[in-house]
Amino acid sequence: MEEDKTTSPLSTALVLDVSTANVQVGIAKENGWKKIVETSNSPMDGVFQSVAQLFEELEMGIKQIDSIFFCAGPGSTLGLRLTLAFVKTVQWECENKLALYSYNALDLASQMVTPSPDFVQAPFRMGWRIVRSSSNQHPIGKKEIFESEEALKKFPSSVHLQDPRRKINSIEPDNILEYRLNKMNGLSDLIKISEPKEELEIYSPRPPEFKKWVPEIKFLSPDS
Repeated sequence: MEEDKTTSPLSTALVLDVSTANVQVGIAKENGWKKIVETSNSPMDGVFQSVAQLFEELEMGIKQIDSIFFCAGPGSTLGLRLTLAFVKTVQWECENKLALYSYNALDLASQMVTPSPDFVQAPFRMGWRIVRSSSNQHPIGKKEIFESEEALKKFPSSVHLQDPRRKINSIEPDNILEYRLNKMNGLSDLIKISEPKEELEIYSPRPPEFKKWVPEIKFLSPDS
């Protein structure tokens, strides 16, 4: 029987998300949030400072959480790797007793819009975009990588995550999503789009590889 992911025995989860320009951390309850802290500081400082502020304002310690949910990407590779380093530190502090879950930013974004959009896009490497499509209304959708021009042309009704590097004029401002954790109803929403993890890794798919066409040219020769 398939596990029901709409319910969870967890009660106090630390959530770490650096998939956008801002670092967002929070303590999620079964329904809602105890508190969310957001900063525009770089992930190098932002993750550690924000978590420290979060626990100080809530007057709680790291050992009072029972799980960690972290965004595996897409996003800044540096920020995502710094997040994993922080998770490892917390795991060590808590003697590896915490439940770990990861989620994809595109799946989380799809839950921030009602009704859930058919397509959500995010910038990937230069010249490429990741497109999430609904999979029979399953909260965890299918992700594919397209060249930017093709993605924008083929999926014009997409909702888009903000590109911190550059503005794309062909994307209407109304189609750019404000990606905020406070739009989610705590664990009851997070658990739907998250998967348990034993190994810590970021979401880093490889772009499609196209075989370069090499024409076969035969020159006339006395032996031909």
